[in-house]
Amino acid sequence: MTHVFIVNDTTLKYHLEYMFAGIGANCDAPFLEDSNYQNPKRKEDGLTAAAERNLAAMVADISRIHVGDKVIFYLRAGNHEGKFYGVFKAVGEPFYDSNHDNYLSSEMGKNLNLRIRIEPDEVYANGVSEHKALDLLDGIDHPSQMCWSLIYRKLKGNRGCTMITDYEAENLIQKIRAENSNTALEGISFTYDTDQKKIIPIGATALYEGETKSVSIKDRLLVKYRRRNAFESHLQAYVVQNCLAEPLCDLLHIDTEKSTWIGNEVSCGVGMQRIDAVTVQEDDRSVKINIIELKDEEPYDSIITYQLPWYIDWVKNYWCPLYSQCN
Repeated sequence: MTHVFIVNDTTLKYHLEYMFAGIGANCDAPFLEDSNYQNPKRKEDGLTAAAERNLAAMVADISRIHVGDKVIFYLRAGNHEGKFYGVFKAVGEPFYDSNHDNYLSSEMGKNLNLRIRIEPDEVYANGVSEHKALDLLDGIDHPSQMCWSLIYRKLKGNRGCTMITDYEAENLIQKIRAENSNTALEGISFTYDTDQKKIIPIGATALYEGETKSVSIKDRLLVKYRRRNAFESHLQAYVVQNCLAEPLCDLLHIDTEKSTWIGNEVSCGVGMQRIDAVTVQEDDRSVKINIIELKDEEPYDSIITYQLPWYIDWVKNYWCPLYSQCN
């Protein structure tokens, strides 16, 4: 699957030279290092419960990335139009690098404490503009063919790391190739030239020397559960981290022998509806889509009578037509 990271002129240069991608916040995540961490009531005294929920959601975002997944960078528009650059590939497992000594944060001007290492896949010099990638309707015969994952992200103005569907990824990568006349850069080390607005080859990749602590959420989730605190964000991170392993894969009917697309907080409408988690598995004969709604309280009737039917209708209208077109 493919993930899009938001960057700027400065951070893109370091992502390329040190071969990593990341997300994060100005606040640290002490609950990843001490599962018994006590949240203070006042923000100035430490990480509040609300701030922790936000960080747990980011843990879920970075945790859906697996070895071999593709990574594309979206260079946020400043004095120029936003563009998509790629293509890179994830290596290793996601990790945590504390803000107390966050590697390269002073150079980047930003704390990115949740990270994944990457390597070149098929790297192109020029990015494709947001206009060409998202707005143009060339070849669009049905609304389902538009890149809704990124359109919804723009409407909501959040998510430093957004997963896109395989169909969306294929189209976006094809547009990046076309922007570069299907000519990829040679070499394995790169940087971003801010004057030319291009990725360019360099002599060697810099050695990455940051901390690589675990992002496992299991112990903290159990602490929140035992304390009867809210834990939906932690549960989502746990599901994303463990859905391909026992016992979750059996509970969710996931065939671990098949490639699995994993999404969390999957946007499904301009009304800001989001599905907690989705898994997709397909082969030559069938496509299995799991819609997963998570609660840290007793389920209520409208989940069954309203919420899940809404999600199912959206999947039928915007995802299923793509598979029928392919077949």
